[in-house]
This record gives sequence, structure tokens and C-alpha cells, in this order.
Amino acid sequence: MVGAKAEHAGIIKTGAQLVSAVSCSTVPHISIILGASYGAGNYAMCGRSYKPRFIFTWPTGRCSVMGPDQLAGVMETVRISSAKSKGEVLSPEELKKQVQSFRDAAQRDSECYATSSMLVDDGVIDPRDTRDVLGMCLEVVALPGVQGAETHKLLARI
Repeated sequence: MVGAKAEHAGIIKTGAQLVSAVSCSTVPHISIILGASYGAGNYAMCGRSYKPRFIFTWPTGRCSVMGPDQLAGVMETVRISSAKSKGEVLSPEELKKQVQSFRDAAQRDSECYATSSMLVDDGVIDPRDTRDVLGMCLEVVALPGVQGAETHKLLARI
């Protein structure tokens, strides 16, 4: 969520506090991606960059740096700017075709099996098995010698 309305609602401050809390916690992190997990939200909810002990995805999960629609919009803007700087004239149909092709590729790359194949998670699990998988993960982190997440030893005050 971006824009003036979100900023005035304090979403940035709240999000920063959540990121700080997650990064400073020392418990073993276990994450499950259920739906869309894009950008800063992925970080805030203990995505791969936070090195969770376990991270799984449901078949409905999608994960990417940016959502396909947003990414396609950015690429459209870049393509228009690039063409303008080179003095090229873009046909609206060709531009629309390129943007749609890029959006489709971004959508495919964010789907659970694609991201799992790139080791963004520890596997795709059936939603009906979530309780059992979490139980096994909790058993593993309870073993002697297993430590929680490393912390940055810093809490940002906002």
C-alpha cells in the first residue's frame, strides 16, 4: 500500500515497527506464504531474506519483489521513456503486447512452484497438512542445540 493516503494513515511507521520487531526477535522463525507476498510485505512477514528456520508455501502462494501488475506498469514507463529518449515512436498495440508479455512472465515467475524451484521456500505444502508440518517444525526447533534467529541487536525507535 503506497501513496499519500497510506502515508497519512501511518502505514509506513507501523510497517517499520513490524520490520524492526521481526528483525530483533530471537525465536526460531517459521513462515508460511498463503497468498501474495510481495516487496516490503515479504520482508516484514519474515521472508527468505530474514533467514527463517523454515518457510513453506501453499499452492495459492505467490512471492516476488513486486506484484506483476506493478512491475509491468514500471516496465511500461521505462519503455516509454527509453523510446522517447531515442526518438522512437511506439505503437500503442506493440507497447500493450510487450507490457502484457512482461506481466505474464512476472506472474509465472511469482507462482509457488516457480519460486520453490528457485529455493525461495522449503517446499510447497498442501494446506490440509499445515498443522502437521508446523508440528514437525516445532519439534525440530525444540531439539537441543537448535538456536533461534540471529538478531541485529538493534531496535529502531520510530
